[in-house]
Amino acid sequence: MQRLRISWLGLLALLSLLGAGIFLALQLIDYSRSFERLPSGLSLGGVPVGGLTQTEARQQIVSVYNSDVELRYRDSVIVLKPAAVSFEVNVDTMLPQVTGLRSTDTFWVGLWDYLWLRPAIARDIPLSATYSQASLRRLLEDVASRYDQPGSAPEPDPESLGFRAGASGQALNIDSAIDLIDFALRSPQGDDRVVNLPLVEQTEVSPSFGTLHDLLIQDTQLWGFSGVISLYLADLESGDELAFTLRGTEQITGPVAFSAMSAIKIPVALAYYEKSDTAPTEGILLLLKRSLDESQNRDTDQLLRLIGDGDGYAGTRRMVEMLRTLGLENTYLSGLLDVLGAVLTPLPTPANSRADINLNPDPYNQTTATEMGALSVMIYQCSQAKGPLLLALNGNITPAECQQLIQMMTENAVGPIFIPGGSGGAVVAHKHGWDALPLTNASDTALVFTPNGDYALTIYLHQPETILFDDANRIIGRLAQAVYNFYVQKDE
Repeated sequence: MQRLRISWLGLLALLSLLGAGIFLALQLIDYSRSFERLPSGLSLGGVPVGGLTQTEARQQIVSVYNSDVELRYRDSVIVLKPAAVSFEVNVDTMLPQVTGLRSTDTFWVGLWDYLWLRPAIARDIPLSATYSQASLRRLLEDVASRYDQPGSAPEPDPESLGFRAGASGQALNIDSAIDLIDFALRSPQGDDRVVNLPLVEQTEVSPSFGTLHDLLIQDTQLWGFSGVISLYLADLESGDELAFTLRGTEQITGPVAFSAMSAIKIPVALAYYEKSDTAPTEGILLLLKRSLDESQNRDTDQLLRLIGDGDGYAGTRRMVEMLRTLGLENTYLSGLLDVLGAVLTPLPTPANSRADINLNPDPYNQTTATEMGALSVMIYQCSQAKGPLLLALNGNITPAECQQLIQMMTENAVGPIFIPGGSGGAVVAHKHGWDALPLTNASDTALVFTPNGDYALTIYLHQPETILFDDANRIIGRLAQAVYNFYVQKDE
């Protein structure tokens, strides 16, 4: 009996060992077959692909990353299909990295973990993908063109000689949006593929030169001035220009000839610097200052004689030649200022040859607001060692001389009238002018220097019947104040 029992136990042990061997063999076969699929716990670019074949994994990751990206512009939803920006997942550069992950464990260690059903270590191969950022930028520019609501510019307010705030708006921040969409395109999670587009709030828009033009026109018309006003404005940094001529409520195009009056003394002083090869003596500086600061005609005539080597009329002709070289065809002086009767022949110009408007300007001393303003701009540019004066006059004018000329105009001793009177606390280099009584013409040409920007401003006005000086001063001063307020407000 004892032997029979031992035999049955041996047989049972043998069967158990055989069964374990068969089980191990089957598990080994299954484990070996698992190498045909991707390892458990594996993700490609954050997409779980463990247990899938490479073909299945390819389909899975492409499907996930080809899903739509949702762009939200406030309450509007724009669907971005990755194909629209040529988005492509580089699966072929990701799958070979799986072999490198498997080589980190030995076959038997892996089999042991497989037999004991140990959970696989979560591993992720980073996403490799490309897309066209240029296409994305073009798409966003199209979105901006359809959905942006730029704020409106301030409106002119003639009552305050300023501007009323415009409506607020918003605009798409394209550069920031590209960064957010780049992240969404590379994210497998649904929530991460929703982008709230970044917007720039435009709560206030600075007034433009166009808005300032409207303000100046409205103010002039509200004033009810029945004569002719011509204005020229140039920003000395940007070069932006604004010019108009107004007869009552009618805008006149093209150059209109005005009596140049004392503003002609600016090109006279410039012509002296162009003629002279040496620094001005104290006596010459006194002549220049009396001509510009005190507006003395006799001293101006003496400068013309120096320019003409003793002949004032030759000096006059040389000054006009200088102006023509600079392209100023409507500005001239045809005689001396303090000598009656002895004059040259008046000069025809495009401005004084018009048949549609004639302000009866002084036939021997003429300009336009635009040309006198443009000359001021040239002098400023020269003082900064740039601009046409240095080139057109063959280096006969120096930046130091232009700086000296501007400084003398800054020291203009006339009281706070005209452009200086309307320019707050700004530094103003200017030359004013008005004709003898009865007053029918007045003008001021200036360079205005403010913390918010520098500009050239010239204003000429004419009225056939007598105009009170206070009225002329008030009109020019209000226009100057409107321009000054524009520069104060534009950078606030």
